[in-house]
This record gives sequence, C-alpha cells and structure tokens, in this order.
Amino acid sequence: MKTYTTDKLRTIAICGHGSVGKTSLCDSLVFRSGGAERQGIVDEGTSLFDYTTESREKKHSLTSTVGICEWNDTRINLIDTPGLSDFHGDTIAAISASDGALLVLDCTDAVEVGSYKTWKYAEDMNTPCMLFVNRVDRDNADFDRALLQAREMLSKAVIPFVFPIMEGDGCKGLVHLLTGKAYDLTGREIPLPAASADKIEEYMAELTEQAAEADEELMEQYFANDTLTPEELARGIRGAVGNRGLFPLFAGVANPAAGQEALLDGILQCIPSALEFRGARLPNGDILPANPRGPFVARAFSTKLDKHVGEMVYIRVVSGTLEGSKEIHNMERNTGERLGNYYHMHGPNRVDASSMVSGDIIAVAKLKSTSTNDTLADKAAGITLAPIVFPNPVYRAAIAPKKRGEEDKMGVGLNKLASMDLTFISRMEPDINQTTVSGMGELHLNTMLNRLKDLTGVDAEIFKPRIAYHETISRSAQGSYKHKKQSGGRGQYGHVFLRLDPLPRGTGFQFTSEVVGGTVPTKFIPAVEKGVLETLHKGPVSGSRVVDIKAVVFDGSSHSVDSSDMAFKLASSKCFQEVMMQAGPTLLEPIMALEVTVPDAFMGDVMGDLNSRRGKIQGMEGQGAFQIIKALVPEAELYQYTSSLRSLTQARGSFTQDFSHYDPVPREVQDRIQAEYKSDDQ
Repeated sequence: MKTYTTDKLRTIAICGHGSVGKTSLCDSLVFRSGGAERQGIVDEGTSLFDYTTESREKKHSLTSTVGICEWNDTRINLIDTPGLSDFHGDTIAAISASDGALLVLDCTDAVEVGSYKTWKYAEDMNTPCMLFVNRVDRDNADFDRALLQAREMLSKAVIPFVFPIMEGDGCKGLVHLLTGKAYDLTGREIPLPAASADKIEEYMAELTEQAAEADEELMEQYFANDTLTPEELARGIRGAVGNRGLFPLFAGVANPAAGQEALLDGILQCIPSALEFRGARLPNGDILPANPRGPFVARAFSTKLDKHVGEMVYIRVVSGTLEGSKEIHNMERNTGERLGNYYHMHGPNRVDASSMVSGDIIAVAKLKSTSTNDTLADKAAGITLAPIVFPNPVYRAAIAPKKRGEEDKMGVGLNKLASMDLTFISRMEPDINQTTVSGMGELHLNTMLNRLKDLTGVDAEIFKPRIAYHETISRSAQGSYKHKKQSGGRGQYGHVFLRLDPLPRGTGFQFTSEVVGGTVPTKFIPAVEKGVLETLHKGPVSGSRVVDIKAVVFDGSSHSVDSSDMAFKLASSKCFQEVMMQAGPTLLEPIMALEVTVPDAFMGDVMGDLNSRRGKIQGMEGQGAFQIIKALVPEAELYQYTSSLRSLTQARGSFTQDFSHYDPVPREVQDRIQAEYKSDDQ
C-alpha cells in the first residue's frame, strides 16, 4: 500500500442510530473509491465491514471495523461503528481515534436517540463532525424535517452542502451547494430547478457567515465585502469545521449508491488533517500535537481477536514516525513491547505496513501486555495520554460455567475480555458469593459469552444475580446470652451482655467495651468483638452484610476453668443475632440513579413502567424531540431493563445508570425476602 504523510491522512468514524445505513454507506464509499471490485451488501452477507459471523447473523454491526478509501491522493480510514447502544463502547473508542465523525441520519426518521447519543460523544471529545442524510430516495423521505431536527437538537450551525431535489413523488436528484450544479441519482448532470436555486442562495448566505467567524481576518473581509472569495471560503470552512463552529450536511443514498463522490470530496475539503488540528489530550489537560518529527506516541483504542494471528491491538499514532521494527514502552504497565508485526486493516484483510506516521490507524499483532486504553511511547519521552472515558455498564448478571470445574478457566477468559472491552466488567462479589458480569445490555453480554467460548472453550450461562442487600437496625436494644456446655472434662462457658445502637448511614461498624469490674475478663474482650464481626457477614434477616451499627459489651460473667476465647466468641455471636432482632431490623437495598432518554411519544409509558418498578421520578429535561427522565430505582427491579426499555420504545430509548445510595426496602418486600431466606436456610 502507498505510504502517505500526515497531511494526506484522514480517519473518520461513521456513527449514528442503529439501522440507518452506516455500514452500507461505508461499503459504497470503498467501492466508489476503487477499494473493492463490487459494493458489499449487508443483507447478502458480502459487506466488507460486517464480516464477522456474529454481525452477519444479527445483521447489525457488533464491533467497529476499519476500511480504507484512497481518494484524490489521500488515504481515508473509515471506521464503521455499531449503532446499537449495547456496543457504544466501540463507537466512543472509534471517535477518540478519528480526525472527524460522520453522523448518518435516516431521511425518514431524522434524529433518533442513537443519533443524539453519538453526537454527544463527539461533542464531549471536541471532535469535528459532518452529517449524511441517507435514503433520500424513500417514498416517505422528508429532508426538510431531518434538517430542522438536526438544527434544533444538534446544532444551529448544520448547513447543507448537498441537498436533494424533492419534487412530486420523490427525489429527482442532488444539488451541490458550492458548485451550484444538480445531478440525478445516477450522477448525470441535470438542470438546476428554480426552487433549488433559491435554497442555494439561502444556504450560501448561512455558510459564508459561519465560515467568516472562523477567524478575525476572514470576519474583516466579510464585513468589508459582504462576501468571501472562494479561497477565503474554503479556508473558513476548514477552520470552522475544525473548531466545531460548522457542521456540513450531505445527502444521498448508500444503496444504490448516490452522492458518494461529493461526500468523499467533502471529507477532504472540510475535515482538517491531524497535522492541522487534532492532537491528543494529556492527563493535565494539555494537547500533544500531531508532530511526525516528535517522539513516538500512540494510543491503543481497540483490541480484537483475529482467528489467524490472535490478539490484534488497534492504535492511533498521535506523534512521531516509526519504520520497521522498534522497541517501545507501554507507559501504563511499565513494560517493554516490540512493534514488529503491524498492518493496515481493510475489513477482514490485513495489509502489511512497513512504517507508521502521526495520523495512522494501525493494527499490531503479537504484543505481550498491551490492551485498550494503553499508551505506547518512547520510554525516554515519558508521555502518557489521558484515557478514553467509557460509560458505566447498565446491565448486570451472574455468570457460571455450565460444566463444573471450569471456574478458573472462565475467570481468566473474562478478565481478558474485560481488558479488551472497557464497557465489560467481570468481578467476584463476596457480598453475594457470585461472579458477575456487567455490560451495556443483554445483547452485549450474550455476545461476550460467545467470545468467551471462542477464546477459552468455556460454555457459560448468565442468570439473575443476587442483590447485595445490607441489614441494619432502627433503634437501640440490649440483651444477653450465656453459652454453657458441659460434656465431660473441660466445659465451655461464656456470658455476655450486648447493647446495639444504630449509626448514621454510611458510618459502618463500631465496637466498644463498657465492662467494669472484670465481669468479662479483659483478655476475652477481643473474642467478643471477633464473634460480632463474624456475624456481620451474615445478618439474621436475609443473610446479608450488617452495616451502620454500634455494638457495646457492657456486662457478662466468666468461669475460672471453662471460659475460653471460643466460648465468648460463640456467646457474642448468638447474643448479637438475638438483640438485633429486637432492635427494629431493617433491610437496605441498593438504589440506582437512572437517566432515561426517550422520544416524547413514549414518555408516559416509560414513566409508568418506572413507577411500577418502585421508581421515584426526580425530574425531566427536554432535548428537542426527546425527554430525559431522571429517576431513582431499586437495583432489584432493573434486571433486564434494557430489553424492557427497547420493547417499550421500539428500540428508540436508551439509559445510563450509576449507584446512588442504600434505602430501606418496603416492609412487605422485607417480609417476603426474610421468609424466603428462612425457607432456604432450613
């Protein structure tokens, strides 16, 4: 493959809601640029980008894929990203590695929840953006509505560079704003309709004003002449897109292809190269510029398994140039790595690379310890990049191997998958004595199960996890217990009086002794405390951990021969359980803070569902055609909520969640849980 300098490289993340045609657009761009002999078709299983078995079976992109366009002496790396929210971790990683993002909208559905979410990801990372309105040839296509929603919900600075000619029963062609020419959907030039000429005048006035705001010199020229020269306009467009003051919108059809040449030209015209604009953020907030002559620095933004070469780490080269093989340093893990087997990726195809330069996207094989989010750099430079920020998982399940004895093997595989996908978390939870996995949704976890089997051969299953309830008390109480046992020879004797007091939420546990006169010898006080501590791990209500309680030993008695540490430990343990049941035992449950984003039409159904889950609505916030519902919901009511929300909103809703606090469960719920615990314990 031809070698390109940094100024002749672009990397674009293709983003958007699920099923808007992102993958089809990528296939059409590769085909139009000469990178494929024929256009891949998703439904026929011939897509260059959806090439994995899992993606072809689901007919959805479940991972990001890199493909290459060579256009006007420039290499454009296209990163096709998943539209399903379950796999938005890959989308975020792809945007972090790109010079710009291309948001794809469906001309019939306009801005969907996934469109808004991915737009916000790019905004959070200060990534320049373009838009492509797909399927303008559909019978119910409404370009004006799509443009209006984009301006209302995304940015007022969205300006059409290519727009459709909508007449009569459909789309008759496409108009190119900067040239003023019109073409039918086969690419043949046609006369420009009068209505389109009026739109050109309107959009050009808006574009010129936005471009002029890119820098002071252009603004002065605009005020002086009421216009900009073509050269000034081109400079202003590039600067305005680079600083997110302008968002060019293109229109067309992914399949059958229409508008691809204009879009490829637009990427080169509008998105600045890394050399002009993009660097990478350092932990202190500074930007490391993309300097081909600087120290070598690259970020691992994705890790995938290749059935031929094993683990492949995808890196974005931020600074420096590397030729041939080189020893490099993993800054996070403080280990050496050798960059010797690396490739340009074109769908499933590996193309050998002999060098890499700032702005490159490279897949590296045979690394020892590098994974997603690690920085690879010259050790002497000592540069570590700020990590990519991934969302917290929203779906949690317990996991176990179907075959006994494979727990350790499963654990190794889960840890490996978690290092590759940072929206997937595996942990052993002692509070519930289960291994749990957390991800972005049910489909995400099921996909990870398949990858676990491919990686380790372990066939595992997921199921509803136990809830990490806590137990506490609501009032003070006291009592005593005498442990006395005589069975021949030396007996056992321990006698304690305990008082339990409630503590403020989050305090934890405290133990003190108020024994006077030696009724409980000082040497046995630690045994009394140990007995209480061991009981804290399994409370009397549900077998859950006991929290926010103060235990005071204030009296007791002993035997000169039969008393021992064990006897006092057993006495205090039993006494604690009995006194706690007199002190208003209360079961606490984890409460999650949810933000649910849904179209207006589904708001009532979603709020009703949250109320049925014992949720408490905290407020709502409008965002264009969406509502963001904020609620506090018990974790016990959220298992498989991703599937429920998808069903309620026709897959147009999404949510995030974070742990908030612990709250007492309702009495009827506590009684049910306590009855179940006693039944299981018998």
